[in-house]
Amino acid sequence: MKKNFSLFIMSLFLMVCLMQCSFMFFNKKSQTDNIKTTINKSQSVKENLWCITLPLVWNDFMDKVNKGNPVNLQGGNPLIVDELNKRLYLKEDISEDSYYQVYGEISKKLKKEIEKNIYKKFKEKSDILSLINWDMPNSYLFYVMLKKEFTFLNEFEKLSSMPFNNSKEIVKYFGTGKGNNDRLRENINVLFYNSMNDFAVKLNTKENEDVILFRTDKDDSFDDLYKYVISNIKIDSFGEKDKLRIPYIDVNELISYDEICGKKIENTNYIITQVLQTIKFKMDNKGGSLKSEAAIGMMRASMPDFNKSRFFYFDKPFVLFLKETSKDKPYYAMKIKDSKYLVKE
Repeated sequence: MKKNFSLFIMSLFLMVCLMQCSFMFFNKKSQTDNIKTTINKSQSVKENLWCITLPLVWNDFMDKVNKGNPVNLQGGNPLIVDELNKRLYLKEDISEDSYYQVYGEISKKLKKEIEKNIYKKFKEKSDILSLINWDMPNSYLFYVMLKKEFTFLNEFEKLSSMPFNNSKEIVKYFGTGKGNNDRLRENINVLFYNSMNDFAVKLNTKENEDVILFRTDKDDSFDDLYKYVISNIKIDSFGEKDKLRIPYIDVNELISYDEICGKKIENTNYIITQVLQTIKFKMDNKGGSLKSEAAIGMMRASMPDFNKSRFFYFDKPFVLFLKETSKDKPYYAMKIKDSKYLVKE
């Protein structure tokens, strides 16, 4: 009885410490009013948006904390941790001039260093750093920012607005209309066309960034969807009678991976305090831009260890991938199932 009571007190103490760590490590989220915060109960954002920034920062986390070995959390790993532990995406999958990465002990000096370097490299400010308590002792930060911009070879036509996937909202579109000429067809490579509901195109850019659009009703993982695209490729030209319609896209999300937080890393004396990721992605008839950050907060625990016309209309659910032309794997992906991320009229 006495032993059980002692275990209960120790468990209660650990729980209180973890709550205090999480509260002290990050400031109030009201400082990021310019970003729509994802509600923890909703998984839709995590299921429909992906960016290489989280794998990159997790790889660094594994290297520094666990000598490159998979990270295991007390109480078991959430599915996302097991996936990140596989190191499916590496720095080699993206050019060095596209991202900035750093690790260090929490301090105001580190904050100034990050702010200085991301502005110098990208002319950007952070959407995550304001959430961190830079006076927190015995704490460490793993951070990465990715910045990409791309311009289509030629500006697409602005098309008439219409619903997306039978929604009530009217959204903006671009593509090829009456002006489906040689200039616009330079923008487009047909990857495959199996049917009116199973096709993919690649949009060409001046910066050698591939914009891959895959029309499908499949709801598989991004990895499986991309493998399907690759396995079906039969490169074809975009014909004079072919038509293209793509919605304008505008994503602005802050994602908190709360299922990872507040857990102790096995065989260490560290607790993961927060895992955050921001994704800002826009695409219109001229081109697009992507800015994404990811950060992992960790602190030392204060307790002991334990030949006819083809219609390429993306007006129904589809998937988008971005990758560098010279690379094999994408650095960004998103599923568009409704008009949430589309620009309204």
